[in-house]
Amino acid sequence: MDSKSTSVSIGKFPFDYTEEQVLEIAKSVGPVLDVKLLFDDLTGKSKGYAIINYADNETAASAVRNLNYMTLPNGRFLKCSFISEFENETIAKLPPLPLGIQIHPNQNASQVISSILSNIDSQAALQIMKEIRDMSVDNPKSTKLLLERFPQLALALVELGMISNTTNQELIELTLNKRIPDLKELSYDHVRLLHAVNDLSDSDITTLDERQQEIVKKVKAEIEKGTYGEVLDSAA
Repeated sequence: MDSKSTSVSIGKFPFDYTEEQVLEIAKSVGPVLDVKLLFDDLTGKSKGYAIINYADNETAASAVRNLNYMTLPNGRFLKCSFISEFENETIAKLPPLPLGIQIHPNQNASQVISSILSNIDSQAALQIMKEIRDMSVDNPKSTKLLLERFPQLALALVELGMISNTTNQELIELTLNKRIPDLKELSYDHVRLLHAVNDLSDSDITTLDERQQEIVKKVKAEIEKGTYGEVLDSAA
């Protein structure tokens, strides 16, 4: 997120909260210029999410520090983070999602999603995966924002990846960083590529476009954390 932004997102508050109630929370850290409570296009109900615009970055930063994980009266924790100008403009453009499915007390989201997708064959699942891939290539920022705002969609895509055989349980485990992969699990070309990325200097990175720079920085950070095993100690 843009740490110089004057806008923040506030979420995880009860769906019946009014704009005035959200404003009371937001202005507890400083003056608020604007509050935009977001509603579902199809149901007209609140999403439990709002965009807050402050007058300056310092107040916005204070909101992120003090409101994130703030305990609400119902025991839930508020979520607050910076939001970029691009995201602020894009939120209204995100495609509406179908009406949700009622989850019963003895169910969870994962069970409901698995049940619904059990009726989809591998070809249909593969077509959906191709469409989300095309969307991520054509508009990566909007795709990222869509998945962040609707995490249940990301869960459904994981299930579709399994159905279409475009991923497997082992790859999912690696993606979630539940375990550190052994170096022997990486191919020689993978190791060489990771070394090449890690050896890029700051000046080298500045020659790349903004998206490439972001990817390289993330990979270098993962190498430092040991996500790819003892890559740095291996022979290139």
